[in-house]
Amino acid sequence: MHDLPHLAARLYGTPLLLARSKLDVILGALAPRLAGQGTFLDADAPLSAEMAVTPDGIAIVPVIGTLVARSGYLGTASGLTAYSDIAESIEAAATDPGVRAILLDVDSSGGEVGGLFDLVDHIQAIRAQCGKPIWAVADEAALSAAYAVACTADRIYVTQTGEIGSVGVVAIHVDESAADAQAGRAWSFIHAGAAKVDGNPHQPLSDTARATLQADVDALYEKFTALVAERRRLSPDAVRATEAAVYRGDHPGRSAEV
Repeated sequence: MHDLPHLAARLYGTPLLLARSKLDVILGALAPRLAGQGTFLDADAPLSAEMAVTPDGIAIVPVIGTLVARSGYLGTASGLTAYSDIAESIEAAATDPGVRAILLDVDSSGGEVGGLFDLVDHIQAIRAQCGKPIWAVADEAALSAAYAVACTADRIYVTQTGEIGSVGVVAIHVDESAADAQAGRAWSFIHAGAAKVDGNPHQPLSDTARATLQADVDALYEKFTALVAERRRLSPDAVRATEAAVYRGDHPGRSAEV
């Protein structure tokens, strides 16, 4: 329970590259646990996050669960995979003489912004240096931040029921002021700096705080769409036209869209 406030801080009031369906699941699980009802455990926790190498020299790197900058002690038991762990696995495969190609095994609805674009740049640098092909398979989901990771691959494969896309950014503000008032709690913030307490959950979101958060979301969205456009050889307008839609592997317009 003591780690839940830290987890909430990584979800609320900060942009996320996470598919809405997964966001609903996480928020639905997190809210009652913040109220003291049980412990947080992601139902999508991967069975293994270890890289494996097939007999014919294909390194399989898992990109599974909710993607975060740092997983801490929660690790894979809570369905979290750190960007640094993905980078280390790819580096190990790239420098292993027994590995001839790298396959990103992706089953993730996305995650945090922090660390994502650095990972993407790092993977592209590794590919340029080692010369080994990198492939990705959406089995069963490569959404949002996970799709950004998959876009670093030379080829992306999707199972028939697999999902890709969700090229968008979301941020959440939880207004707890009504619940505070009902519980007889009143919060006072003594601060220096006009923006110091912007977006705190104990006050309604101000126009200034909303505009600042929206500007951050918009800037990250432009960065995300530019990445997808470059890697998938599309125009940024074509990527934006998807409106963060999710496509299944057998969707007739999928390849033309993302």
